Amino acid sequence: MFLAPPPARRMVSSRFLNESTASNFSAAFDPPCSSDNDPDSLTSQFNEHCLSILDNICPVRTRSVPAVNPTPWFTDSFRSLKSQCRKIERLWKKTHLHVHLLHLKDLLTCFNSAVRDARVSYFSNLVSQSKGNPKVLFNTISSIVSPASPTASIHSVADCENFLSFFVDKVNKVRSSISPSALSLPLPTPTRPIILDSFAPVSLPELTKLVNSMKTSACPLHILPSSLFKSAFQSIGPSVLSIINASLVSGQVPAYFKNAVIHPLLKKPSLDPSLHSSFRPISKLPFISKILEKVVAKQLTAALDEHNIYDSFQSGFRRAHSTETALLRVSNDLLTHSDAGDCSVLVLLDLTAAFDTVDHHLLLERLRDWVGLSGTALEWFSSYLSERSFSEAVSKFKSSTTSLTHGVPQGSVKGPLLFLLYLLLLQHILSEWGVCVCVCVCVCVCVCVCVCVCVCVRVCSVFSNLQ
Repeated sequence: MFLAPPPARRMVSSRFLNESTASNFSAAFDPPCSSDNDPDSLTSQFNEHCLSILDNICPVRTRSVPAVNPTPWFTDSFRSLKSQCRKIERLWKKTHLHVHLLHLKDLLTCFNSAVRDARVSYFSNLVSQSKGNPKVLFNTISSIVSPASPTASIHSVADCENFLSFFVDKVNKVRSSISPSALSLPLPTPTRPIILDSFAPVSLPELTKLVNSMKTSACPLHILPSSLFKSAFQSIGPSVLSIINASLVSGQVPAYFKNAVIHPLLKKPSLDPSLHSSFRPISKLPFISKILEKVVAKQLTAALDEHNIYDSFQSGFRRAHSTETALLRVSNDLLTHSDAGDCSVLVLLDLTAAFDTVDHHLLLERLRDWVGLSGTALEWFSSYLSERSFSEAVSKFKSSTTSLTHGVPQGSVKGPLLFLLYLLLLQHILSEWGVCVCVCVCVCVCVCVCVCVCVCVRVCSVFSNLQ
């Protein structure tokens, strides 16, 4: 008689939340009374208070939980049939009789056909049951046509340290390859009027609406899991509001908000997962820090739109713009100049470690001179970029913490926007040479040059000077 193997299980240490966790936490949460307006002090008090409540109502426990079944359609009947196939296979290898070989082939045909039909039936039922849920439907189809990419091979703290060292050395190598003379080139400095000198405090209804619109995320730095944070926001909202407004008014970002955990993400499924160079670092930040970033990004974007700071050909991170609009612009320019009989040259720039090599001092100069920030608004960005740190963490392993002296975090809310503002000078210089620049969402710079060959040579010299 065939006995099915016991279901696989794994040990997990976590705070196991249930339906009553949010209500119990809200009932126990008593906003700490403090007259201190320092963002760091308010954040520390909030985190300590939340942590003490969680330790009482939902302490960290270690449990044995069922492992995820990658083939839910593979039932005990299929395991029994597979065992029978193995039995006949061993018999045929022992006797070498043709009749046993034919029996094995019949069993294998029956087994493969039954498994295939069960798999088709499983996904058909899943799709039909998810007609009203586009998210589940999309994830189901994606799991079929695009299997999950391999993850980083990390089995110890030493592996985390190796990944961390690789990412740090990679950025340092790129920055050291930049000629010191390129940093001393005379650059144009516009007389941009001040468009934003301070951030306006937000109200509790505005903050509640923003938090409700945000997606939950996982991060080892979370004091409160993001799902519990949103569920209990009616109780913790006033305390969070005090932290956010204290940061906006003082121009200081709490130190807790500036610590990130780096997770290696495979760039393409076809790349070798055993190589460090196949991965890019993605920053995971505390959920509350993303709330502050969204508040700042909303006010900054409104000022950029009002004063028309964006480059006219920028398609990334703009309302009613996307990669599609950039491609339409480039295609239209190529076709228009082709019809006119002009020569066209298309140059695609793929910047190595673009986000990670951003110079903080130059970025602050761009924000001041090219965007028009001053006062506590500029001080806020200076605080946001200074004294940042990060560590590598995968599963239960974590590396040491190191300083982030340059770059904007990939995975942050404002990272892409700050990078595009960092490129304002590049777009200005290229436009001075008659070059049409389209900046896409994927942070590729598409340069369409519709000029004669001699000007193309001059444009190439500009690129070499802009290294």
